[in-house]
Amino acid sequence: MASQDEQDPRISNISSAIRVIPDFPKPGIEARGFIFGPPIALAIGAKFVPMRKPNKLPGEVLSEEYSLEYGKDTMEMHVDAVKAGERALIIDDLVATGGTLSAAISLLERVGVHVVECACVIELPELKGRERLGGKPLFVLVSST
Repeated sequence: MASQDEQDPRISNISSAIRVIPDFPKPGIEARGFIFGPPIALAIGAKFVPMRKPNKLPGEVLSEEYSLEYGKDTMEMHVDAVKAGERALIIDDLVATGGTLSAAISLLERVGVHVVECACVIELPELKGRERLGGKPLFVLVSST
């Protein structure tokens, strides 16, 4: 394991393997965070709570509208997915403007869940998404800078 002063060589391998697609996401393409959430939840012994775009989840949901760098969107979560007093780690693939993460934080906090941290594979720091997280810690594997 690399010391804190050294960067883990696996990080540069991960960074170099990420394909950059200009103007992504395209309409209709979403849910990439599902690649990371379930295995992390399993590894830490936590439950996985999906948050999706409208009409993707069955049953009763809570909704939160948020803004993106390319417009507005809505995120939904099952009303009975979490209970007041639980702790949560929010996982996503990318933090850009912070809209998706801030909507997830808002949904969880509305039902009394304590958001401990957010974690993303990639951060686009020039879009200042970290500033929209209300001071929540953000772990990032790869930064675009």
